Amino acid sequence: MHRLIGLPLVMVVAMAASCQTPRDTLDVLFVGNSYIYFNNLPGMVEDISVALGGPVVRSVAHTYGGMMLEEHIDNGQVDSLLEAGPNDGEWEWVLLQEQSTLGARFREGPGALGSPEAFHTATRELASMIRAVDAEPALYMTWAKEAFPGQIEALSQAYLSIGSELELDVAKVGEAWAEVRRLRPEFSLYTRDGSHPNAAGSYLAACVIYAMLTGESPVGAPAELRGAPWNRAGVVESSARSVLVSLPTSDAEFLQGVAAEVAGVERP
Repeated sequence: MHRLIGLPLVMVVAMAASCQTPRDTLDVLFVGNSYIYFNNLPGMVEDISVALGGPVVRSVAHTYGGMMLEEHIDNGQVDSLLEAGPNDGEWEWVLLQEQSTLGARFREGPGALGSPEAFHTATRELASMIRAVDAEPALYMTWAKEAFPGQIEALSQAYLSIGSELELDVAKVGEAWAEVRRLRPEFSLYTRDGSHPNAAGSYLAACVIYAMLTGESPVGAPAELRGAPWNRAGVVESSARSVLVSLPTSDAEFLQGVAAEVAGVERP
């Protein structure tokens, strides 16, 4: 057994750090709308990855409130981001999130969902663009509105069908939300509008997305996650890290377990 005797603490820490194997990184581009920027979801995924032993996620988010994927194509900025890549290399993953009602607007009535045709057409085009820069496209399945839990069946089918057609991985966040509602209907994941995620809802989404990106379990993630605070317009308020979510340990463990089960990853 080797022992470190009489060395300053700083030197001991430095020596220990130098013996660690460098961890892999995953550069991920998030494309979507407020279901990404509420509570800084990418920042939560990053902090989970840092805390656990797998690859470290580094993210960039390209979002506009309420925007559909076809609108992201039309404004041309996604193409530029794909070509530019992250600062020091290429994207590993590009995660696509469609508008939460598949394009249906309020005038179409409460609980309405649009046809998935526009979503599927946009996903085909974006997947081709993403693969052209040697990145892997994936989908972030959203959830049913609080007042219309039955929406999840159509949403799940919309995401899984195009995912199957194009051989895309799908982060089944919406199905995880439905499972939480089944197991603990009193557990709220929504803000007061019954649509957007509260901090716990984003925590659950982050656990599912982490599992999909890495293939590893989110079980054991911290109950408190930190990152740059974003406001409800998707604008970074400060570069300083602050608390994004802080949950009771039992609640965090519950959400981690649901995420692992839905994502199909083994618990550690």
